[in-house]
Amino acid sequence: MTIRNELTPFESRWLAETVRRHEERHGALQDAAAVAAARQLPPVLEARILHRAEVLSEHEGWRDALLRWRGRARLGLAVLAMVATILGVGAAAGVLGDGSRAVNVVWALAGLLGVHLASLALWLGAMLFAGHASGGGLHSGGVPGRLWLRLVTALDRSPQAADLPLALGGLLGRGRAAAWGIGAVSHGLWALALTGAAAGLLLLFATRRYGFVWETTILPAWAFTSLTSALGVLPGQLGFPVPDAALVASSGNAVMTEEAGRRAWAGWLVGCLLVYGVLPRLALALACGLLWRRAAGRLALELSRPGYARLRARLLPDSERIGVRDAEPPTMPRPGRRGVHPEAGAGRAVVGLELAQDLPWPPSFATVALEVVLEGGAAAGAGVGVGGAIAAARLDSREQRRAALAHFDAHPPRRLLIAVDPRQTPDRGSLGLIAELADRAVETCVWALAPPGADAGAGGERLRLWREGLARLGFGDAALITTAEAARDWLEEGR
Repeated sequence: MTIRNELTPFESRWLAETVRRHEERHGALQDAAAVAAARQLPPVLEARILHRAEVLSEHEGWRDALLRWRGRARLGLAVLAMVATILGVGAAAGVLGDGSRAVNVVWALAGLLGVHLASLALWLGAMLFAGHASGGGLHSGGVPGRLWLRLVTALDRSPQAADLPLALGGLLGRGRAAAWGIGAVSHGLWALALTGAAAGLLLLFATRRYGFVWETTILPAWAFTSLTSALGVLPGQLGFPVPDAALVASSGNAVMTEEAGRRAWAGWLVGCLLVYGVLPRLALALACGLLWRRAAGRLALELSRPGYARLRARLLPDSERIGVRDAEPPTMPRPGRRGVHPEAGAGRAVVGLELAQDLPWPPSFATVALEVVLEGGAAAGAGVGVGGAIAAARLDSREQRRAALAHFDAHPPRRLLIAVDPRQTPDRGSLGLIAELADRAVETCVWALAPPGADAGAGGERLRLWREGLARLGFGDAALITTAEAARDWLEEGR
């Protein structure tokens, strides 16, 4: 199946949570094909659950709904960003007016920063004092961010899209990931609105002449002088003009109309707006964005949930048929003579290669057990089957095969008879061992050892496979013996 538009890891887990919630409410989906596809991945439960969910979501429509949600989210964020900027410019025009009246600097600053500072205090309080669960839900993070989320959700009323918000809440219900994500959106929109207000101030200051004044009935003049100086410390560090005490005092008595005084008050307003409005929101937006990315990267499915736990046995079975992993080579290894001289062999041996228990062993014509030779018994050092004896051994384990190969390296037999079970299909392992054994003997034959009472010619299809396998090893047709008499006669010829 071709999957369109790659999903992020967060979106993949979102889809998995959507599938889990749906199956817990409405029952399991038909997922045979999805499970089969998931089991092709490495044996990691979460990875297989995610792939199964993506395949099911493609069929049920949740994947397309999520992609539409992604597109609406980006479009909605762009629209809200534009609206926030326009509102910021409008706020600047509202606090300054048309220039026909003097601007009260206290009311202007409060109008530009008041709502921003109040909402910022509420957000900080919620993040500091809210509990872990409530602090991390979708209902935290700031009003603009929640407005954006509701707007995106409201624009798609399809049944598939209706499942997404609940699944998102379930995925983000633990931790503060939701708060960081919505907070990043909220602070970003606030930063744009305040930036628009700063741009509006600059535009109006550049095109209109404003006078500035402060007024009070009960407060002393030094209160405004102190306030102006305190608020102007940080803007002054950035190069913005700050009215001195004499200018502040004179502005309280009459409208400031001097050119230098007007520029000082205008610079002070813009500086305060940037330092106490734009910069904090911008810093918080960046911080929340980084924390959101970090939290989203650490998100993992809660595999202990019943909806996920029931999939473990199907996606991670105790055993599974893996099939053939390595393709058969075009040609099997051919037994070489390994430099063994035709006169070097001095004896005869017969070995049984992974024989079933119902097959008679050792054969009646064997006169000595090869195990005695391998263990260093009476015949050790005398070769194999010296003096007319025929050594016999079973090669069932890896250790037995290694010991036999090592012994035949030291004492290559003149004739080696390899007994196999003709009821088994030859595989690369058995044919490879036959090739290795043949490398260590002067002459080699393979004996298809049939069970007692069985027709030596039965199992023609399996015998054909044995002949084809031996042919790939370089053996001729006569190398496969099917009767005990022929096996004994062949060994007797080697005396």
